[in-house]
Amino acid sequence: MTDAIFDGFERALLDLCPLDRLREQERDENAAELWSAIDALGYTDALVPEALGGAGLSLALVQDMLFAASKAGLGLPLGETAMARALLAEAGYRNDGACIALARAEPTAEGGMFCADVPGALLASRVLVEWNGEWLLLARADAHVVAGSYRRQASASLTWYSEDLALFRFKRPDADAETLCNALHAVAMAGAMERVLELSVEYANDRRQFGRAIGQFQAVQQELAALAEQVSSAALASRMGCAAEGYLPDPLLAATAKLRACEAASRVVAIGHAVLGAIGITEEHPLGLFAARLHEWRMAPGNELRCAERLGQALLAEAGSTLFDFVRNHLSPGEAA
Repeated sequence: MTDAIFDGFERALLDLCPLDRLREQERDENAAELWSAIDALGYTDALVPEALGGAGLSLALVQDMLFAASKAGLGLPLGETAMARALLAEAGYRNDGACIALARAEPTAEGGMFCADVPGALLASRVLVEWNGEWLLLARADAHVVAGSYRRQASASLTWYSEDLALFRFKRPDADAETLCNALHAVAMAGAMERVLELSVEYANDRRQFGRAIGQFQAVQQELAALAEQVSSAALASRMGCAAEGYLPDPLLAATAKLRACEAASRVVAIGHAVLGAIGITEEHPLGLFAARLHEWRMAPGNELRCAERLGQALLAEAGSTLFDFVRNHLSPGEAA
């Protein structure tokens, strides 16, 4: 079913996201044109209820689209925009076609709102921010910007000095930014890791040493097998994190998916660079770009520590429950779906 739904989207991505232009697309001056082309495909409203003009799909179905976009190399916050549009539509906001990042804000000493290392923030024109029990839609242009740690041309830490700058605000107590980002980033990481695997296998088959492809050496084959194992595990976890009837993920399943994706990403990046050697860190090769995105998503809220803490606290709150009972009762994607 999902293959039929998103087949056209995947074909379009091949033309919109060629590997040799991925770095160019992660610049502000090119992002608007690319976003217009992506939005025109009509898939960014996939999570918006049908009654409000969208497709009304569940997060479980849209997961395949988000995976394909990340694997293709799309650096724009597609998943965040789709989620934000669904929340905004149900709150009564009229869609204006903007690309929207998602973030959770912390208070500053001056009374402002600070969002640390928001993935894709410089490529989005709006940011939907969770703040003091509310959601605020803010213009990125109104924020003080500090370039991100991993993708300085695409991501940033943002500070708004007053909540009065909000273009729209609403309450949605059943949705929190960390859970939404955990599920969306786990899918994006799984797609990026799948592409790292493809790049590594392709290079191992093409690069020849001592008269044969390096992929024929047992040591390299062992590394590629370990890489494939981590990628498959992360992909399965991302499906688990998106197992929901509607578009809002389960907090514990989302934390589990993000934790597994973070653990896998560390090994995937290390093995990928080991296989490709020095060429992997050059600007000419896309491996470094995918690696930077993976590290950025690892550090974005919630990071590995925060996900592990959330799961541990939930387990400890189950008085008299064993670990097996906790997994069976709370980490079963079948139950959530």
